[in-house]
Parts: sequence; structure tokens; C-alpha cells
Amino acid sequence: MDNYIANVIPHLQQWWPVIILLSYLFGLSFGVISLVQAVSQKHRFNRSVAVWTFWAAVLLLNLPSLMDALSMTVFNQTSEQSLGYSPPSSPGAIYIQFAVYAIQIVGVIGIARGVCLLRDTPNQAMNFSRGIVHLFGGTLAVNLVSFLRGIGATVGGDVQTYVAKIIG
Repeated sequence: MDNYIANVIPHLQQWWPVIILLSYLFGLSFGVISLVQAVSQKHRFNRSVAVWTFWAAVLLLNLPSLMDALSMTVFNQTSEQSLGYSPPSSPGAIYIQFAVYAIQIVGVIGIARGVCLLRDTPNQAMNFSRGIVHLFGGTLAVNLVSFLRGIGATVGGDVQTYVAKIIG
């Protein structure tokens, strides 16, 4: 079973550039949509949708920088440091590395989803809070190792010992 998971881990790492490229694609499409909405006579009185769509385009086109800004704000490290996790050599390290990478991929998708939810804020006001929750949750997922180390350092005792054994 270890061999199968060891073979999957490099493929998980290859999804990060794909997700970043998809965010660029969505960012470009949102940029075009915002320009069309801004000059359209049909949407003349609803310019806030065009402004929010433009901001979503800018954030998606700068997703790595947005992830770095969120990571630096909360965890004082860049997202590149977080995405480059390598577990300590111990029994089951492959499984831990697989789980961390899978959670980090979900975090990157969560950050992009949060930006897309923020884009729909003028149409549905409750999307603002959902978008913020996705941004914060995605940041925690991308920085899972730092988050768990922080919890271990805060609680201390057995929790800190177990976290250190599991993730290093």
C-alpha cells in the first residue's frame, strides 16, 4: 500500500500549477466579463456587479500573491514554504504526506472559491460571509502543518507531543 501512495504523491504536487493556471483562466474571463458589464447599456445601473467581478479577476490573476499575503498575515510564512512540506522519516510518513498534500490542494481550491463567492456579493449579500469563510478556511488548509504546530504549542503537554510525532 505504501508504494501506491508514494506513487500518487508526485501527481498531487502536479495539481498545484494546474489549479493556478485555472485561476488565471477564470481571472481573465472575469476580467472580460467585468469590462462587458461596465460598458453595457443593459447593466447601466448595476455597476457594483462589474466592480466586484473586476476585483475577483484581479485576485484570481494574482492567486499566488493572494495566498502569500493570507499566509503571511496569519502564519508569518509564505505559501510556498507551506506547500513544500516534507514529513519526518517515521512509519506512516507517506500517509501523513499524502493527507497533508490532499488537504492543501483543497485549501487552494477553497481560496479560489472564496474569491468567486466574493464576486457574487452584489447579487446575494450572504455570499460575502461565505467567501470570507472560504478564504480563511483555505488559508488554514494550505498552512495545515503550521496550524497544527500552533495548536500544539498553544495547548502544550500531550497535544504538542503528539503533533510533533505526527507532523514533525
